[in-house]
Amino acid sequence: MMRWLTPYRSNILLIALGCAVLPKLTASAMPGLLPGSTSITLAIAVALAIAGLSLNLLLGYAGQISLGHAALLGVGAFAASVVVDRWNGPMFGAWAFAALVGAAVALVIGLPALRLRGLYLALATMVFGLTMQASVLRWPVFTRGSAGVEVPRRLWGDRILVDPAIFLSMVLLMLLVVWIVDRNVLRTKIGRAFRMLRENETAAQAFAIDVTRYKLLAFVLAGAIAGLGGALYGHAIGLVNSDVFPLDLSLRIVLFVIIGGIGRRWGVAVVAVLLSLNPELPSFLRGYDLVLAAAIVLYNIVRLPTGLAGLVDHLRDLRARTKPSDEGSEEMPKMPEFAAVFHEDPSDVLVDRRLLVVEGASVAFGGLRAVDDVSLGVKPGTVVGIIGPNGAGKSTLFNAISGFVAMDGGTVSFDGQPLGALAPHARAAMGMGRTFQQVGLARDLSVRENMLLAQHQHAGYGDAAALVYSRSVGAIEDTLGTKADELIAGLGFTSFAAKPVGQLSGGQQRLVEIAAVLATTPKLLMLDEPTAGLAPAAAEALGERLAALRDDHGQSILLIEHNVPLVLDLCDYVYVLNAGRLLAEGSPSALGRNPAILSAYLGEAVA
Repeated sequence: MMRWLTPYRSNILLIALGCAVLPKLTASAMPGLLPGSTSITLAIAVALAIAGLSLNLLLGYAGQISLGHAALLGVGAFAASVVVDRWNGPMFGAWAFAALVGAAVALVIGLPALRLRGLYLALATMVFGLTMQASVLRWPVFTRGSAGVEVPRRLWGDRILVDPAIFLSMVLLMLLVVWIVDRNVLRTKIGRAFRMLRENETAAQAFAIDVTRYKLLAFVLAGAIAGLGGALYGHAIGLVNSDVFPLDLSLRIVLFVIIGGIGRRWGVAVVAVLLSLNPELPSFLRGYDLVLAAAIVLYNIVRLPTGLAGLVDHLRDLRARTKPSDEGSEEMPKMPEFAAVFHEDPSDVLVDRRLLVVEGASVAFGGLRAVDDVSLGVKPGTVVGIIGPNGAGKSTLFNAISGFVAMDGGTVSFDGQPLGALAPHARAAMGMGRTFQQVGLARDLSVRENMLLAQHQHAGYGDAAALVYSRSVGAIEDTLGTKADELIAGLGFTSFAAKPVGQLSGGQQRLVEIAAVLATTPKLLMLDEPTAGLAPAAAEALGERLAALRDDHGQSILLIEHNVPLVLDLCDYVYVLNAGRLLAEGSPSALGRNPAILSAYLGEAVA
């Protein structure tokens, strides 16, 4: 793509093109090509496509299931009716009001999602949908009872839009707006945060992502889009009541997402329009709607988990692989050349102070005390190791320091500030970066997207700016992209920048994770078994790179490692844990002379 066609400019061009082309088609071609009933049918299909995009944002991007989505459409439709029927306002204002009300209701639905997941969240949203249909949407104070309310297509005053083709063009413009907003979500920090939530909420917090905030944001955005879709749906049919938004409609919207492809925008929109235009089954299949829907879902889960859009992408990838490529002959790199991301002059390091101070840390799980009164510290510009047998409490101590596990006793201070009950994402924002035993990356995102994700806290723009992809957002994203490319080049993975992390080997994923944590520019780099999955030569080279980070850039490092020779060679100070207690501490040379440590953990000394 040419450089001048930035995402910001492409958004402007799409809107301008839509405003220029659609009205002309309406005035000259559509009335002669489509009868009014067909225009209304198309408008209903497009409104349901918007509803499908709403659920796709929530489920496909953020991983939050909703089985009561039709109720949000009902909220939008009745909210629009209040504006145009009771307040005599224009339908354009009704659309905005419906989006606001849908967002507010979805925020309330999202609160249980902070504690519920999977099946329990699905049941909660289903109960919400049933309650809305059977009760709330029938309250006279809101909806004038079960008889329903009118949703006229009011332009202003007593002027009503009667041309279905013009209304269809307006609905198509709204679809274009939703499409652009959805695209902006995906290519900014909002979409990356959503997709990391779907993949691994714990790792998301390590990249300074506020899980609570972004979960609620996903529901709010989905609710706003669903409210808009409901308003358009109501204007298309003209009269709505609670029976227009049954649970069956919610399940149909779920089918749009599953068949089209979870997380695939264009597949969901196309399938939603096609299924909405042909809602009736052939006569010999009528009465078997649920059975057929269940069969389609099972087939998609087993044979086509990425939906029709995923199938198209797969066929396109197969065609691309048949073409000759020079990249296929490149050898996979064995070790990254890490770029310098933390710039602190080693001569300025205050060696008398401690960056991290842990005093009397204790963690218990029921009757098991995993960490028992452990104290340790990390001075700036040093590498500190934690060793011990499996089950010694090393990872639990790491989790307690980084805020993922609550401590029963003791304190943690970082850079002179007591952390108390500070959340993990807030600790990460302070400069506490860490890796995990199981690689903490978004596996369905590319290597480059993970590098952008790691810079989440450096994307200093707001959500509103992200949704419209303003010029400032474009400038910041360009800067983040340049840094991501530098890191990938330093890693030696340039030819794999667009490859999903899940398609890399375990050792390669480990290297990408370490580089991603370095992209957060941490004051303290916490590594949980960084050499796991690496070949011996790569593990040795990793030790050299970590030493260079300390010596050349003043990087402070705290690591858990079973590779004892690496620990003794790399670390300035070592703590030894056993059964949750601190068994010994000191310099590697001092521990190497301790017979008990040698016998229990390092093996017998060789004369």
